[in-house]
Amino acid sequence: MKVCVVGAGNAGCAHAAILSRAGHNVTLFKTSRSLHNDHFAAISGRGGIVLRDTDGSEKFVKLYRATRDLTEAFSEPLDVILVMTQTGCHSSLAAALRSASCYAQMALIVPGYLGTTYFWRALHDRVDVFAESESPAYDARLEEPGAVRVCFKNARMALGFLTRSERSRGLALASELFEACHYVRSSVVESALRNPNLILHTIGCITSASRIEYSGGDFWMYREAFTPSVWNLVERLDCERRAILSEIGAQPTTYLQDCQFRNERSIGGDPRAVFDRYASEGGPKGPSSLNTRYLTEDVPNGLGLLCSIGSSLGVQTPIAHSLITLAGALLKRNFHSESRTLKALGFDRFTALWRLQEEL
Repeated sequence: MKVCVVGAGNAGCAHAAILSRAGHNVTLFKTSRSLHNDHFAAISGRGGIVLRDTDGSEKFVKLYRATRDLTEAFSEPLDVILVMTQTGCHSSLAAALRSASCYAQMALIVPGYLGTTYFWRALHDRVDVFAESESPAYDARLEEPGAVRVCFKNARMALGFLTRSERSRGLALASELFEACHYVRSSVVESALRNPNLILHTIGCITSASRIEYSGGDFWMYREAFTPSVWNLVERLDCERRAILSEIGAQPTTYLQDCQFRNERSIGGDPRAVFDRYASEGGPKGPSSLNTRYLTEDVPNGLGLLCSIGSSLGVQTPIAHSLITLAGALLKRNFHSESRTLKALGFDRFTALWRLQEEL
């Protein structure tokens, strides 16, 4: 298939290389100059990416195209636009894609945090299917310029679709890209709330703030942060998330059950053991500072969205609200005012969003 991977960070480079290795026609489109410029210079200069897989193998994978030029990236119709930028870029990116000659069968936003609504507003007459996932198919990290290492491969990648009528076609397209894509969430709202980063990234960083700064880059969040008392906090925040899932008619599984669903082929046994194994074997190093997307992205767009949906549904979210306040205090920012809310997405209340999914 013809695929444009939008975003040339850790996830974008890894998924572009893996899809190209599988035989797809892949364009890698870098949207900014804020991060990873040396990596992208090496990739565009060589015409491909060095892919280091979980089995220890290493292969140079040639891409169809690597570009910063919007017009060049979308010069021909596509099967899939795979958006893998940070979620804070969704609004401006959707507007930019509108200005380009951008046509595709499906836009898949990974992760979403309801970013699908931005892309639907901009591209509803040019893209047939809008979907989002709570988590990518692969965890990865860029190493030296032009090389990416796959840290972990998820067993399942569940998708939420903006409308129910899009599910069959969208799932067929997605499953051609990733073998893990055989699972559907009830809605894009459920996908947004099942993003693990709104719980793990936020709590892991906030409770480890002094350790992150003191370590000078030698910090492993998944291995170090989650002590028994921190797990108590995880469970309290997860209770708020699960209450909202129940309210929208989704199965209120725990964070650890969701982790097991994504990571393990065999469902059963102790979900906590799955997390511990991921932390010791696949969980990446970092973050190296508090100026990290774990806070700047997942607090306003993850916890902020959780609070906004909860407020609209009458579900109390005091832990999420407190974490937003604390994260803002740590970074001297007002994450409450920066939050991705239903209003910011263009909906005056939750029922308007729910009705959109039913009526499209």
